[in-house]
Formats: sequence, structure tokens, C-alpha cells
Amino acid sequence: MGKHLAPKKKHELNFIKKKASDQAEKAKAARALFEAGKNRLKRERPAGKMRELPSFGRHTWIFQALSLALLIVIRFLPLDGWMVPAAYVIPALLAAAEQMANAYEKLRGGKILNSSLITVAASVLLFATGLYTESVLLCLVTWLTEQAEKVLTSKCEERRRRISDILPETAVLVTEDGFERVDPASVVPGDILFVAAGDRIPVDGVVVDGITTIDTAAVSGQRSPWAVNVGYKVYSGCRNLTSDIRMKVSRPYEQSTARRIVTIAESAADFPSELESSAVRFERLYCPIVLGLAFLLGVVLSALRGGWIQNLQRAAVLLIASRAVLETFSMPLLYRKALSLAADNGIFSKGKDCLEAMAKAETVIFDKTGTITEGRYAVTDVYPVKMSERQLLTIAATAESYSRHPIAAAIREAAGKLDDRVLKVIKIRDIPGRGVSAYVGNRQVYVGNAAFFEEHGIKYNIPSRPGTAVHVSVDNRYCGFILVTDKVRRRAFDALETLRVNGIKKLVLLTGDALSVARPIASRLNFDMLRAELEPDKKAQAVAYLMKNKGARSAIAFVGEGENSGRIMSGADVGIAMGSLGSDLALACADVLIMDRDIYKIPRIFVLSKLVYRAAWENFALCTLVNAVMVFFGMFGLLSPLAAVLLSFVMNIALLANTFRIK
Repeated sequence: MGKHLAPKKKHELNFIKKKASDQAEKAKAARALFEAGKNRLKRERPAGKMRELPSFGRHTWIFQALSLALLIVIRFLPLDGWMVPAAYVIPALLAAAEQMANAYEKLRGGKILNSSLITVAASVLLFATGLYTESVLLCLVTWLTEQAEKVLTSKCEERRRRISDILPETAVLVTEDGFERVDPASVVPGDILFVAAGDRIPVDGVVVDGITTIDTAAVSGQRSPWAVNVGYKVYSGCRNLTSDIRMKVSRPYEQSTARRIVTIAESAADFPSELESSAVRFERLYCPIVLGLAFLLGVVLSALRGGWIQNLQRAAVLLIASRAVLETFSMPLLYRKALSLAADNGIFSKGKDCLEAMAKAETVIFDKTGTITEGRYAVTDVYPVKMSERQLLTIAATAESYSRHPIAAAIREAAGKLDDRVLKVIKIRDIPGRGVSAYVGNRQVYVGNAAFFEEHGIKYNIPSRPGTAVHVSVDNRYCGFILVTDKVRRRAFDALETLRVNGIKKLVLLTGDALSVARPIASRLNFDMLRAELEPDKKAQAVAYLMKNKGARSAIAFVGEGENSGRIMSGADVGIAMGSLGSDLALACADVLIMDRDIYKIPRIFVLSKLVYRAAWENFALCTLVNAVMVFFGMFGLLSPLAAVLLSFVMNIALLANTFRIK
């Protein structure tokens, strides 16, 4: 007999019966609790979806047009007594229908103090005190300003959708059985994708087959296509123009360039500027005070001294004033337009606060390589000592074989293909801002600048020609130097002078090059300050020093090339990275990303930020002044409700026009 079929002992059987009894009791209690819950739910109001008011959709203009037509007709009708308010009820309800629906929706969303509710309340007060025309006009002009704002908002949303359109919906995966269309999020590094001519590149990768041109305008704002071949990097969001290619995936979808750019663009509006935050704080203080004055004036004072009609009309004027602040002191529309305009040019700001920081900037610091200069070094001369030029280039290129610095790349390119069987490099040590120490074979090789050689006590020759000298030594024996040059960017002078014209007072140049190399460039471009022969840590210290000694209300901007200056940017008020396309460090560290290397986009974003900041201050000042006048004169009965309605309308149109002019 099996163990599981053996007869149970008495205590085991009692335990089983007790356990079954306990389970039955628990089940009974659970059923009772469930029934009680059902009965309670029956007695209570079901928590279903609240009844929604009818949506007027695109046909709101019909209601407003009918309201205006009826208002004009009624003005010419011979009405008297109770027929007057009865006739005005229809146009008043037509004009206020949209505002009442908006107020209801905002109240459902938990926003008790909202402009639509205040508009309806002011309209009711005006109607109740016999100002029927003013009541209808208030709703009409409010609708007009809201429509103008919706037009501007829709244009900004259209630009935002264009940015989101760079995200591809599918990718064509190359498999053993052929091609398979898959979700881009499902591909992994190492997969081979097929990209047909005319399609967007789904993820970042490297071309493994084919020759084509790539349109990067949607990502970088650069209108000139790129020609790519096998081995070239391509980035998601760009469009393949001419020929079919195959590419090897280098990054997953979530880390791809397009996905990260769209994330930055969509989240930028979540970071408010200091001025916007101040306006919101003022609004939260101002509106309750004005609403409280309206209550005291319209209800309390009328109950104590009488004069209900006159006091309620004054209270309506105060309500109109508080409603105007709610509409205009929140400035997301102005900044949203600026962010979308910048994105159209391949410039992405991580927040509205970054735009404000650039608007306040009086000092701009440039890291020379990759910003002022092209960062494409080329070997111009080789000066060997007791060896051939080929030998000097080979030794230097071998020592620099793993360095990512542009100068190292130029030396490797000049040396050509190296024979790894002849020269093997081990124990490489890259010293930022100095050079490289390495063992080539059994010999110790130093390749670097003059400061590096002075530290090791090695005598070196001073070049007589302009350019950056890269000195080489083998076993502490000087072997000569290689002269490389970097070309100043086209339009660099114009870009810097445009910054000066637009309020930048000080331009600073930081570089790791020798002073003799950097001084002619700084002099030719009219820099106010130059610091040369700086290691990355020294550059960060220079930025920290300028930050410490800046003005209380000013800001400092740092402009660098994404890969080489990423970590220094975090020390400034706003860090701007040029050539950010494909740079992980720039995407992580910079506040403002210029995707291509067009230096003239630097003054362009500064001009835009200053224009937006000035417009925001103008809106703030105009709205404050007009509302102060409305509150003061309205309290003493010196401003009629009709004048308040028209003044509020003119002010809102002026503010929206100020927003429209940002281009």
C-alpha cells in the first residue's frame, strides 16, 4: 500500500476536520462581506463616468455669430419692461455656452479658480444689473481671444508633431529567411537592418553594405545631405535618400538619437523659467485678493450701505481684471513657440529655464576645438631629428593609436596604415591636455605638447611656423615634432560680432593649445579674454572662477564641442554643445543641443532667447499696468463695465500679437 493511501491517525483526522471547518467559516465570512459590499454599492451612487456637457467642437463660431446677430437686432427693437431681459437671454446663453462648458470641465478637473468660471460669474453679474449688452460682449470678446490663442497653440503643436514624426514606426530586419518587418523597439545591437531609399533610418548604426546620401534636416536642421559609405555611422530619424543600404544596429531603440531628441523636445516645456514661476506666484497672490475685494464690494458693502446695482457692477469690473491675469500671466505659449522654432533649426533646449539663462547671459565662454575651429586637424609639416619623416610619423601614430583626440586622428591619417607586426604598443597612458605616454615595443615613447615635455625634463625644439606642435621622444631622446593646424570656422567672426551686437559683453576663449597658437586666433576674432595651455580640469576651474565673479542678475554660457567639453558644461549656467548629433556625452551634459556644426546657430539661439525673454517681460509689465488701472478705477466706479470689457480685449490681443511676432 502506498504511503499516500495509508490510514490516517485519529489526531490527523481531527486536524483535517478542524482545518476544513475553519476554511468553511472563512468562506462564509467572505461571502457575507461580499454581500454587504454589494448592498452598500446599491445604496450608494454608482461611481461611473460623470455626465458630460455637450461638446460644441468646431461649430462654436455659429453660436457666437448668432449671439452677435441677435444682439444687433435686439438693439433696434422697441422693447420695454420684462421683454428687455427676456430678449437678451437667448444671445447671452449662446455667447456663454462655451464658457460654461469650459468652466464645468475645469471644475471637474479640480481647478476651482479658472478664467472660464470667472468670465461666467462676471457675465451673470452684468446681466443681473441690467447691463445686457456688456454681458454678451464679455463672452464674445473672450471667445475671440481664446480662438486667437488656439490658432497659435495649434501651430506650435504642429511643429511638435513634426518632431515626433522622426520616430520610425517599423524596421526591416534581415534574417536567414529574408526580410521581416518588425517594431524598432524589438531590434538589438548587432542586428542587420535593410533601409530602402526614401525610408527613415529606424535606429543608430553603421552602414555595412551600399552607398547613399542621408538627409539629416529633420534631426539636425542641416539642409545639405550626407554622403555615406560602408563603415559610416548613420542616425535614427534621418532619411535615406538615394539607394538601398544595409546597416548594423549599434544602439537599442530607446537609446537611439531620434528617441532621445523627441524625449528632450517633449519634456522641455515641463521646466518653467524663473520669470514664468514668478508670474504664477503673483497670479496666485493677486487673483484671490481681487476676488476678495469684489466680494466685499459687491456683497458686504452692499448689504451694509445699499446700492446693490452700482456695487455689483464694480465687482464685475474687478472680476474682469482678475480673469485677464489668469489668461496672460501663465506664459507657456510664448516659450513653447520659441522651443518649437529652435527645434525647426536643429536646436533643442532641455527647458524654458535654459532659454532664460541665455537671455540673461553677458559672458560666453568658448572651448576652441570643435567650436571656433573645425576640430579637423591636418598635418602640415614634419620636423624629424636624426630619423626620417616616415619613422617619426609612424612612432607618433603608433603611440596615439587608441587616442580619440582630433590631433591623434590627424597624425594617424598622415602616417597611413601601420604594420602591427613591426610596432606593438602597450601600457598606453593618455594624459588630458598634455599628450600620451606609451611603450612601443620595448621603448618608452612620449607624444605631446611642450608643457608635457617640460614636466619630464626633455629639451625640445621651438617651431618657427604657426601651428600646433606635437613633440615626440623615444627613451627620453628628442626625435622631433609634427606640426598640425586647425582651420577657423567659416563665419566665426560674424557669429561672434552678432553676439556682441545682441548684448554679450565678454567673449572668453579656452584652449589646450600653446599660447603662440591660440593668440593669433583670439586676436583675429576679437576675444576679450584668452586662457591657453589648459587641461580639462583647468578649463573647469576657469569656468568656476568666472561663475564666482559674475553679476547677481547675469548668467554665463559655455559653448563646447559635445565629446570633448561635455563635463565642463555643467559648471556654467547654461551649457551649449555643438555637433551633438551622435554624441552621448552632449545629450547627457548639455542644456542646449546644436545638432550640427553651424557656428551661426549660436547667435541665432541667443537672439531668439533674448527676444522671447523681452516679450515675456513686456507681457508681464503691460498686463500688470492695465490690471492695476482696472482694479483702481473699477473700485471707485471710474471705469464702466463696457470700458473694462473693451480694455481687457485690447490688452489680450496686444499680448497675443506680441507672441505672434516671435519668428
